Amino acid sequence: MDNVVARLGRENHLNNLTSKLPLLTALYGLQCFMVMNMAPNIDIGTFATYMGIILIMLIGSLYVHDKYHHVLLYKDHIMIYFEPLNIYHTIKYEDIDDILTPKQECAFSSIIFKLKSEENITIHFVDFPLEVKRFISELKAEQLEKSHVNAA
Repeated sequence: MDNVVARLGRENHLNNLTSKLPLLTALYGLQCFMVMNMAPNIDIGTFATYMGIILIMLIGSLYVHDKYHHVLLYKDHIMIYFEPLNIYHTIKYEDIDDILTPKQECAFSSIIFKLKSEENITIHFVDFPLEVKRFISELKAEQLEKSHVNAA
């Protein structure tokens, strides 16, 4: 990993998630309160426990994704790496046909790599996707130029 040029960030998504925790907690409490008052034959303890487990799993999985799903940009390829399972996927710049992003810059969004093999690879919660697209396009152009010089 010594030759890493850049790492795609997800800090904006993580900050957004953290800022929404009070709202998610309030909604959880409101749902439990409504079920307790509207459906008296439901065991509210069991309901609250299952709702809490689901909420913890949702927030926990988003946190793990943001912290341990790495997208590393090298001079000649992109490596997508999920640390907990030690799974990685490599994309060569020359295999990328197009990069799809939102029309306007935003704090975070998904980007899609359309490959020449007609495979689509989506990366979620990427900070500043238009800037990322511009940077990857520059790396791709450098790589293509380098391969043309080596071929000549």
